Amino acid sequence: MNLTKICKLAKNSTNELASLSNSKRNKILEDLSKNLEERKEEIFDANTKDLNKNKSLSKEIKDRLIINEQKLKDIIKSIKNVKKLNDPLGGSEEYLRKDGLKIIKKVIPIGVICAIYESRPNVTIDITSLCIKSGNTAILRGGKESLNTNSTLINIIQNTLEQNDINKHCIQYIKDPDRKYINELLSLDEYIDLVIPRGGKKLVENVSKNAKMRSIFGGVGVCHLFIDEKLDENKVLSIINNAKLQAPSVCNALDTLLIHEKQLNKLLPKIVSELNKNNVETRLDSKLFNSVKHIGSRKLIKKATDKDWGKEFLDLVVSIKSVKSIDEAISHIDKYSFGHTDGIISKINKNINTFSQRVNSSAVTINASTRFNDGGEIGLGSEIAISTTKVSPRGPLGLEEITTYKWLIKGNGHIRD
Repeated sequence: MNLTKICKLAKNSTNELASLSNSKRNKILEDLSKNLEERKEEIFDANTKDLNKNKSLSKEIKDRLIINEQKLKDIIKSIKNVKKLNDPLGGSEEYLRKDGLKIIKKVIPIGVICAIYESRPNVTIDITSLCIKSGNTAILRGGKESLNTNSTLINIIQNTLEQNDINKHCIQYIKDPDRKYINELLSLDEYIDLVIPRGGKKLVENVSKNAKMRSIFGGVGVCHLFIDEKLDENKVLSIINNAKLQAPSVCNALDTLLIHEKQLNKLLPKIVSELNKNNVETRLDSKLFNSVKHIGSRKLIKKATDKDWGKEFLDLVVSIKSVKSIDEAISHIDKYSFGHTDGIISKINKNINTFSQRVNSSAVTINASTRFNDGGEIGLGSEIAISTTKVSPRGPLGLEEITTYKWLIKGNGHIRD
């Protein structure tokens, strides 16, 4: 496979999408929605091949891989949500100097975006729709488990581009899953403007070490919820269940519960019992383990080890730790969080304000599930990834986050004094 050729084709295509009107970009997205619906049986057949090829995968990973009727409807809905958003390239700021020189700050696409991600086929469409809407060219590299599904999706995407007289190389896919190509991609800064790794810790570390171009890191999440000493008990279990059970294998799923010691006798048994009832393994610190080991399944109640703090489980597992105060909870988060999503469940305004100010994650949830740190949920239509870096852009990367700007300086023979 000639990666340099692929990247050159992408670079040479950058002006195609960037120069289109917003209505034309929206037309491509509308056609993509229709084509996905019309060719859904092809998508389902390809997805079945992937599932049959990967029977040894865990249930949670398979759930991420599956595309069924409902998931396809959700994918198409996300495209339509992106289409409805304002033109990300339509904005500009300008001012006129006293000497008549006009200064304009104009929003433009970044250029060629390379996204390296795991085996969720919906990500292929999310990234494609955002790049089309923002005028960016994309090089995509998904996981080997979803190769058949992604190949079919890319075929539909490229056919849609050609249907609209747009070069199909505006959106390309690296079909060979050999990991050696990742490092080669990371060396091609002559053609790639931005790389976004959306995967596990090893992938992020590799990109951080080897990428010659700008990179934005996302995907690694160790999400905490602090259960305060005073709260609305009727809402606790539903928040925890949603944070852990709705999609256990995604980056904004709950990993660690920090529970105030005043809640141990009353609330802890209910939490452990509820989690065990839903087949969630609970790993508790020594103090908590001895107090609840008799209330549920011995197979699902275990004593936590040091490795269970700061661990992204991506599975039906939660670690639980007792804390004496909000300060101790925040100290634990400071030590173990990757800055993705951390939350508090509380009725104490002072503690809510303290937590909000001191916990420096890309999203802080207050009496809400960690699952809300998502581009679609916060009004971005979709997302390329969730950035956990402390500098901008941060959090879900939507349209605005994958654009940049240039300065236009318009004069009439002006010269500088």
